[in-house]
Amino acid sequence: MSAPSPKIDLHMHTTLSDGRLTPEELVGLLDRQGVDVAAVTDHDSTEGLDAAIAAAERYPRLRLIAGIEISADHPTDPKSDVHVLGYFLNYHDDAFQERLQAFRDDRKYRGQRIVERLGEQGYAVEWERVLEIAGDAGVGRPHIAQALVERGYIKTVKEAFNGLLNDEGTAFVGRSHISIAESVELIASVGGVAVLAHPLYVPGYEELIPQLASFGIVGFEVHYGEWAPEQRKSLARLAERYGMLPTGGSDYHAMGHEGEHLPGTAGPPAEVFAELEKRAEAVRSAG
Repeated sequence: MSAPSPKIDLHMHTTLSDGRLTPEELVGLLDRQGVDVAAVTDHDSTEGLDAAIAAAERYPRLRLIAGIEISADHPTDPKSDVHVLGYFLNYHDDAFQERLQAFRDDRKYRGQRIVERLGEQGYAVEWERVLEIAGDAGVGRPHIAQALVERGYIKTVKEAFNGLLNDEGTAFVGRSHISIAESVELIASVGGVAVLAHPLYVPGYEELIPQLASFGIVGFEVHYGEWAPEQRKSLARLAERYGMLPTGGSDYHAMGHEGEHLPGTAGPPAEVFAELEKRAEAVRSAG
């Protein structure tokens, strides 16, 4: 009888970005879920990785990968982001951390402007409360959404992204700019390899794939928590067409809403992960 396939999940968040579990709590959940390989991919931050890696040492079966999710400019749609996942990072590099700190500083400024715009529209959200919700994390739109829920303006965090905080929303404020190519270079500068997150959320993704490959992105999320089976099949065919890796993960945030995909419920097969690691080794060798 063959051994069961390992559970691999390469996309999840902690309280150091917009997740609701601390790194230690998330690692404990990974163990309870029977996950074998996981990547913590907080937004524009590696602040939670030391704690997560230390916590993972208590669970010999679990291998934790140093990751990140960087928000980059869409090359043709100025109102949209493209999220680039980075894996196998030597993340303590000083220059890398300086760039990430600049991202977090920009998030704070952006958050203040969003709160101001909400106030102009009659949504009285206190900036101090948003900071309390964010805690040690860089301020993100989900933290502002939680403040809106607390004030009773909306019922769920998701609701805030239907007309207020989404890219087309009335309170939207753009972030500082980094191109996809620059984000790939930033990830490669610390020995990492880059993957496109949740392609179905990217306007015109099918036309963009060849361009992304030319920038050095090696794959995109096929095995993603929100994708239906037919969507996964279609994306798998697209990955095969362009010779890209069909990666994936749950994108777990611990939001607690109905239907949220738990860690280990979505992710690539072992052979894809092995090839992803080989690509990262090639980046480090070339560097």
